[in-house]
Amino acid sequence: MKQDQIEAEIIAARERLAKNLFELEYALSPSGLSERGLQYMKKIFTDQDGDIRYERVLGAVLGTVLGLKIIKKIF
Repeated sequence: MKQDQIEAEIIAARERLAKNLFELEYALSPSGLSERGLQYMKKIFTDQDGDIRYERVLGAVLGTVLGLKIIKKIF
């Protein structure tokens, strides 16, 4: 292997590492986490056409209210 080729591979590896670190930093940042959470919630509470799935929203609300009442009764 030529020295120029080795140096080019090292530079390419550094660039890949920097890109991966940047992506990891964003994924673990508060904004990255909230964006992923929002996308997950949209996936759960909407259908393929983007319409709201009211039965799931209602189930989540009722489950939350019931859970809070149970916790309140315990404490």
